[in-house]
Amino acid sequence: MLPLDRLTKRAQAAAAARSFAAVKWSAVFEHNSGTIALHMRLALVCTIFLLSGPCARSAELFYLDRDAFNNEYVGPVGPLVLSGEITPGDYDRLIAKIAEDDKRFLAQNKLILASSEGNAEEAMKIARLVKALYTQVIVGPLTGRCAGACFLIYAAAVERGTDGENLLGVTRPGLAESEWVGRPTTEAALLEDSMQAPVRAFLLENEVPADLVEQAFQRPSTDVYWLSDDDETALGSKSPAFAKFLEKNCKWSDGLDKAVFRGERPFEDLKQFTDCRARAIQPEARKALALALKAAAPAAKASPTGGASPSAPGAAAIPVAAEATGSGAPPTPAAKPHKKRAKTTRKPPAESKTTPSS
Repeated sequence: MLPLDRLTKRAQAAAAARSFAAVKWSAVFEHNSGTIALHMRLALVCTIFLLSGPCARSAELFYLDRDAFNNEYVGPVGPLVLSGEITPGDYDRLIAKIAEDDKRFLAQNKLILASSEGNAEEAMKIARLVKALYTQVIVGPLTGRCAGACFLIYAAAVERGTDGENLLGVTRPGLAESEWVGRPTTEAALLEDSMQAPVRAFLLENEVPADLVEQAFQRPSTDVYWLSDDDETALGSKSPAFAKFLEKNCKWSDGLDKAVFRGERPFEDLKQFTDCRARAIQPEARKALALALKAAAPAAKASPTGGASPSAPGAAAIPVAAEATGSGAPPTPAAKPHKKRAKTTRKPPAESKTTPSS
């Protein structure tokens, strides 16, 4: 029997011989063809990406044919969906999408939000438009969450609602993730810092509870605080000012919907409220949309609503419908531009768990 040290040396020599033996590449390809093909495709994608530069991303805009809460088919008249990363230019794209069929949009006047990242400044532009149009915003479990920049749109809406846990989140506002690509870190950080004061003022202007505002600013942009049931109840399914307007002018009360569904109040009460709400806000929504379309493309031909087709997108001044103060009618949007200046392109100025009633 050979000594242990000699056996060890022989084992080492055999291992070395095997490591330098000829490789049977046919066997390697046979057993690893799938993995090799995957890595080759990944390498090709990376090469194309490096040669072409970073891809431009933007939010998706499309009409939904199913209910965001129960997945029931509602046909081709479903609400508009804003999904994905919100980037500069998405306000113009939203205006253009609405202008394709403005009557279809205003027939429901709803927007489903499904975005968890994006540019805060662009989101505030969209939020002001949504507020001016009295658009109801919805966050449903089937379409996706709303967090970060998306929350700014949700918070500004006069009517809003979610149905599910961890669907609505706040975080430190800033740039879209894609905007960091190709930009020096210090420059991006400075841009984000410059957004903090305007965003804080925007949230306070829209009467977001102070504790939620602090939650957004005390954490990094990658750390999302998901609203609890109590948080969404405090935020409300209607903005405080709009709720006061409905209470005074349409005899609305906070528990009206639930009371009707429980049989405690007649269905006629809910119908009367719905009719009153429509009479109050639909004319103002049409006026606000006409102004927004005209501001976006002042040189285009007038659309059926009196606005203009956004063939030349431009984020001009948006008629921000400040919330009703109980004067008997919704606030009147900003005055239309003088006819002599209509052809001049103008530059822009620098959750409750209860489903909202339709």
